[in-house]
Amino acid sequence: ESRRVVHALAPEELDADGLASPLRRLAADLETATGATVTVAIDPQLPRLPIPTEVALLRAAQGSLANVRRHSRASAVTVSLARDGDRVRLDVVDDGCGFDPGALVTSPHLEGGYGLIALRDRLRDLGGGLAIESEPGRGTALSADLPLRGGV
Repeated sequence: ESRRVVHALAPEELDADGLASPLRRLAADLETATGATVTVAIDPQLPRLPIPTEVALLRAAQGSLANVRRHSRASAVTVSLARDGDRVRLDVVDDGCGFDPGALVTSPHLEGGYGLIALRDRLRDLGGGLAIESEPGRGTALSADLPLRGGV
C-alpha cells in the first residue's frame, strides 16, 4: 500500500528514463528563462533509483534551480547526478552572486526562506543530507545526497 501511495504521488516527469529527462527539461527551462548556460551530467552507470529517492532528488533539483533563477544571476550552471559509494548525489553549482549560508534562517518567515529548510528536512527524513557552499560574489554549490538503495 505504501508503495502505491508513493507511486501515485510521484511527479509525472519521472518515466522509464528516471531523472535524466526531467533534469534536462529543468535545465532547458532555466536556460530559456535566464540565458545562462546549463550543463547536465548524469552518471551512465547509475542504476534506476527507488521512486522516493527519485522524487526527493527531483524536488531538490527543482528547488535549487528555482533559487538560481530567482537569486543568483548566474551565467553558468552545472547539474550533476552521480553515484558516490553507496549513495547518490545531486550537485547544482552556479557562478552567480552567491550568498552567506550562515545567514540562512532556521525557520521560515513572511518573506520566504522555507525552501532550503524544507529540502534539508526532506532529505534527512530519507537518510540523506544537504550541503551548501557559497559566499557573496563566488557562486553557490549545493549537494543533496541519499542512500542509493532505500525508500519505501
